[in-house]
Amino acid sequence: MAGGTIDVAKVEEALAHIERDELADAAKLLAPLVKSKRFTKPRRINAEPLEVDEVRRWLRSAIDDPAAEDAPFYIERAYYKLRAQRPAD
Repeated sequence: MAGGTIDVAKVEEALAHIERDELADAAKLLAPLVKSKRFTKPRRINAEPLEVDEVRRWLRSAIDDPAAEDAPFYIERAYYKLRAQRPAD
């Protein structure tokens, strides 16, 4: 992703999953767009509305300017925020 553009179609699809409250599915779509994976611990089953709004803003920013230097960072932040919201296994 660095130096190039992001896969806008995947980000838009992930955003659609978020709108349907399908956070785990959105995280799965964003996973291939994140270079290095870190372990995240599940926190709770239901995300707070403010956290979901924040993820939406990050993804919309990445969609609006996919070639921006910050676009991969926004996607990574959204991915990890969504991963933290997954139900405990």
